[in-house]
Amino acid sequence: MSELNSLQLLQRCEAGEVGAIEEFFHTYQPISYRLALSILDDPSEADEAAQDALVTALDRLASFRGEAAFTTWLYILTLNLCRQRLRKRRSRARLARLLQVVFHEETRHYETEIQHMETDSALWNEIRRLTDDQREVVVLRFYYDSPIANIAQVTGVSERTVHNRLKAALEHLRALLKEKDTDG
Repeated sequence: MSELNSLQLLQRCEAGEVGAIEEFFHTYQPISYRLALSILDDPSEADEAAQDALVTALDRLASFRGEAAFTTWLYILTLNLCRQRLRKRRSRARLARLLQVVFHEETRHYETEIQHMETDSALWNEIRRLTDDQREVVVLRFYYDSPIANIAQVTGVSERTVHNRLKAALEHLRALLKEKDTDG
């Protein structure tokens, strides 16, 4: 698509023309997807990232100044979204490792069960079963590596309450692992 045609399409999208928006997605989805796939190496995640990039591009069309080609701007949006996803991936893996270390240090009885957790998603399924208050402190502490004082500030509770919630969450997770051990 020529730069002139591209600019006309973007103007039609900005005006809210449904056909233009469909054409926009049809034209730019493969471009965004190929970049996302090359970064993320996961077709379904790349498809989500490409869709997110296109939606973001449409939302921010007014901020596109045309100083570079639209595809360059789209690449930047796509790359930034992919970077966010990669950071999340690394953070989830880090959380899983940290929680495994915590469990390993606090109780060796469940060490075997923790080592047999096949994916991060299994751990996240268990974390989702925590209360909202417990899940918040676990995620902030282990996922974002936040100090207790910061967690207290973010959640609006005392440091002692944060410690108590973390303790309760870890005990709850151990109990869930024990259930799995008993059921298995």
